[in-house]
Amino acid sequence: MRKAIAAAETAQDAQRALLDLAARWSPQTLGQLLGDALELAAFQGREAVFAEADPASFASVAATRQSFQEQIGFLTQKRVKPTKAWTDAMYGEHDRAFVVAGATDTAMLEEFQAAIVAGAETYDRETFAKEFDRIVEKYGWSYNGGREWRIRTIFETNIRTSYMAGRLRQMRDPAVVKLRPYWQYVHADTRVPLNPRPQHLAWDGMILAWDDPWWDTHFPPNGWLCSCGVKTLSKGDLRRMSKTGPDKAPTIETRKITDPVTGQEIHMPKGIDYGWSYMPGDHWERGLVPSALIAPPQSTVKAPPLAVLSDPAPSVVERVTAARRPAAKPLAPDLQPADYVQGFLKPFGADIGKAKLWEDKAGTKVAISDELFRDGSGNFSFGSPELMRQTPLLAEAMRDPDEIWLGLASVRDPINPELEELVLDRRYVRFAPDGTVMAAMRLGRRWWEPYLIDVAAASGITDAAPLDQLRQGKLLWQRK
Repeated sequence: MRKAIAAAETAQDAQRALLDLAARWSPQTLGQLLGDALELAAFQGREAVFAEADPASFASVAATRQSFQEQIGFLTQKRVKPTKAWTDAMYGEHDRAFVVAGATDTAMLEEFQAAIVAGAETYDRETFAKEFDRIVEKYGWSYNGGREWRIRTIFETNIRTSYMAGRLRQMRDPAVVKLRPYWQYVHADTRVPLNPRPQHLAWDGMILAWDDPWWDTHFPPNGWLCSCGVKTLSKGDLRRMSKTGPDKAPTIETRKITDPVTGQEIHMPKGIDYGWSYMPGDHWERGLVPSALIAPPQSTVKAPPLAVLSDPAPSVVERVTAARRPAAKPLAPDLQPADYVQGFLKPFGADIGKAKLWEDKAGTKVAISDELFRDGSGNFSFGSPELMRQTPLLAEAMRDPDEIWLGLASVRDPINPELEELVLDRRYVRFAPDGTVMAAMRLGRRWWEPYLIDVAAASGITDAAPLDQLRQGKLLWQRK
C-alpha cells in the first residue's frame, strides 16, 4: 500500500492502484498471522479466568484493578456520540458509542474517551479527575450536577461496563465455556456499597448456566454505580459445593414505569435501573456485523470512472435488456419484523441468533447475521416498509448477482457529520427486466446500504441509470 501511494502522481492514480491491489490481495497470509495471535490472546484470557478458582484473588482489590486487553479493546472500538441527555444513547448502543451525557462537542468527547482509556490502564480516579477539570476548562463545558458526582459517574460507569464487557468476551471463549460452563453472580465484586440493593443481595451466589436467558437482562452492572460481578465455575467447583447442577433462574418480576424517552408505559425488571436491562458488551462480543441502522451513513461514491477498467462493463440498458427475472418474491405486508429479517437470512443458511460466514461469487467471505437489521437498542429496523418486504430480493442480489464491484466511498460519520473517511466497499448488483425490481447491496466497514429500483414504475430503462453510480471502481466478478 505504501509503495502504491508513493508511486502515484495524483490522488486518482492512488485510488486506482489501491483498488487494483485490493482486488488481487489474498487474506490467507494475514489470516494465519492473526490466527496465531488470537490463539495466544485466547490462552491469556483463559488464564485470567482460570485464576478465579482462587476466591481470595478474585475478590482482592489488586486483582480487580488489573486492566486487560479485552477491556481496552472494548473502549477503543467505540465512536464518540454527542448527546444532549443520557437517554440519547440507550442499551446496546453503548457497545458501539462513547457518550458523556450532555456533551455535544466531538473533540471534547474524544479527549474524554482517551482519558477513560488511560483510566482503564491504571484505575486511578484522581488522575482522571485532573483530566476532567482540564477538559472542562479547555472547552468551557457547562455540565449538570456537582463535580464529584459527575467525575464518579463518568469514570465508574465507563470503567465498570468496559471491565464486564471484557470479562464477557473472556468467559464466552469456547474453551472456557467447555471447562467452566457455569456463571455465579457476585454481589460487591469491586467494593461493598453503603446501601446495597436488596435484589442484588438476593442474587449473590446464585449459579446459572453460562447461556441461561436470565443473563440477557441481568448481567452486571445492573444500575448506576453497581459493583456486582460474575465468576466462572467448573463442574468440579459445583461438586465441591455439594451441588449436582446449576440453580434455577428466578422468575423475572417487573415493575411498570413511564419511559422518559417515549412517554409510553413499559415493564422493567425489578432490581435493575432504567436503561441497564441489557448485557454490556454483548453486541461487541458476538456481533459479526454491526448494524448500519443505528444511524445510516451519508455516503458518496468516489472512484475511478468506468473508462479506467481494462474491460468496461456493459451499460445499464444493455444489462437490463439481457437480465433474468428474479426468483425471489416480495413478502406479505402484514408479517412480524422477525419474518422479514428471516427472509434475508434464510437463503444464506443464517437465522436470528445464528450468524453465517458466507463466501460470495468472487471468493470473499462475508459475515451475515440479524445484526444487519438491528438498531442501537437491539430492535429490528428496516428504514422503510418497502425495504422490509423486499429483503428476499436483497439476499438474491448478493447470492446470485450479475456483477460484484470493489469501490471507494467517502463516508460521513452518522454520529459526527464533520468526520469523513475514505473506505473500500463491495457492491452486489442484480439487474432485472421491465416489470420487476432491480436490487443492489453495498457493504462497507461498520455499515451497509440497500438499493431498490422499481423498473416498472420508471418511465424508461434509462431512468435506472443512477445504478451506474455503484458500477464504478474495480469489477471483481461478472456474469457471462
